[in-house]
Amino acid sequence: MGLFDKLFGGSSRPAIPQIDPADANDRVRKKQLILVDVRTESEWESGIPKGAHTVTLGDPRMVDTIYGFMKEDASAPVAVICRSGMRSGRAAKLLAGAGFTDVSNVRGGMMAWTAANLPVKQYRK
Repeated sequence: MGLFDKLFGGSSRPAIPQIDPADANDRVRKKQLILVDVRTESEWESGIPKGAHTVTLGDPRMVDTIYGFMKEDASAPVAVICRSGMRSGRAAKLLAGAGFTDVSNVRGGMMAWTAANLPVKQYRK
């Protein structure tokens, strides 16, 4: 990779770290991590991770909304979750591209979260 690619983020952008659902739950419980569910509102109706905030990936203000959840501290640890990990991976890349420095993606999404019997709460508008 050349200097240009290193300076201007060529194809070798660092991968977004993955966090295990149980680790994410533990860190949320200890208030060491902000967890954001980026699924759709209809998906939230089946429940969201306990302690999670909600904003859809399609919301044009998603990055600003998450920044607000983080009390406007782009260095605070944040993890994103969706159904399987695909949309949250895209959301994590958007956050990293916007200058968030401690972003992770919950491995396996809500499918893995519920398979691990981690706590889920009812979504309230």
